[in-house]
Amino acid sequence: MIACLFRLSALCAAMSAQTETGVDHYSFEQVRAQVIRKATAHVEPALVTIETIGGAQPVRDGGPRGPVEESFRLADGPTTGLVISSDGLIITSSFNFARDPAIITVTFADGRRSVAKLLGRDHIRRLALIKVDEENLPEPDWVPSDELQVGQYAMACGRGLGGTQPFVSLGIVSALNRRNGNAVQTDAKVSPINYGGPLVDIEGRVMGILVPMAGSGGALAGARWYDSGIGFAIYKREIDGVFDRLAAGETIEQGKIGVILEPDEESSLIPLLDKLLPPAKGVKIREVLEHSPASRSDLRVGDKILAIDGQPTGDLSELQRRLSDRAAGETIMLTVKRRWRKLDVKIKLVPRSEIGKPPEEDADSNAEESSDEPTTRPVTD
Repeated sequence: MIACLFRLSALCAAMSAQTETGVDHYSFEQVRAQVIRKATAHVEPALVTIETIGGAQPVRDGGPRGPVEESFRLADGPTTGLVISSDGLIITSSFNFARDPAIITVTFADGRRSVAKLLGRDHIRRLALIKVDEENLPEPDWVPSDELQVGQYAMACGRGLGGTQPFVSLGIVSALNRRNGNAVQTDAKVSPINYGGPLVDIEGRVMGILVPMAGSGGALAGARWYDSGIGFAIYKREIDGVFDRLAAGETIEQGKIGVILEPDEESSLIPLLDKLLPPAKGVKIREVLEHSPASRSDLRVGDKILAIDGQPTGDLSELQRRLSDRAAGETIMLTVKRRWRKLDVKIKLVPRSEIGKPPEEDADSNAEESSDEPTTRPVTD
């Protein structure tokens, strides 16, 4: 932090010198460019180029039409990654492997090339972990997330343009703890060619890993926002939280309840009563999908979801945002209102692909269903 303040002081001194002496050599722009080059050089040894070969254009669920090809076209070309451990582990964005490529190669700052293996993907945070058979790789320095401040300089770095030198886009930290607390937001230029690269401060320390998280509808939908001036980088603490699962080869998917929701329009028959005693905010269940966690629990059509794990859900968009970073396999507790009663309903989330599939009749599932622990219990106000 002291070094950071020193460099900022140098920038201010340069501006003052230009005003007093008019000497172009000490211009603010020249000093700022020197700081940017030095910061980029600091992170450069850990910055890698990722190239992929093969794979098909991704498809998405088209509803009654069945699977349809994504409208966002994934082009061939290099992308970016960052060494996260010296024994050959590299963190990048899952966007870079949306086509499920057959071959992955990594080029290091010193020109070495290695074939990489995709270990695991996190579709919630848009991260991926790959492995190369290399040792003693240079690791970057990271900024503790509690040291970040809105308004400080931020640089988006990448190697997706080819060539021997990384490229950099200068911006600022425009917001903190965005996307359910997973990411820092920046207005530096973030695009498919630097997804998986680092967002760094003026000392060359990594603030986070650049990923497409703007908008909704998955990684490719987020990529459409790349020219909007809204970019996101995943904090180190969030990477650490899923690192072991990715290294073990796990794919982390969004968890689903298996319901169709609609805004709640509840009101009493007496408008004045609504003003004196406003009804609790919530989201109404319009439909419970067959063979889903919801259908196997005590959730019913017409139930009003008030809270997740004890925290109020708010309106429909707030509930969807809160659920967007909960992974399949996690168990959540929904507080619902049914007529005059409140209930706590325990739900184990599943991937979207499992919605509509009848459960397998095996000993494990039967044992789980015969558990003495109830999945629903009354709530006392």
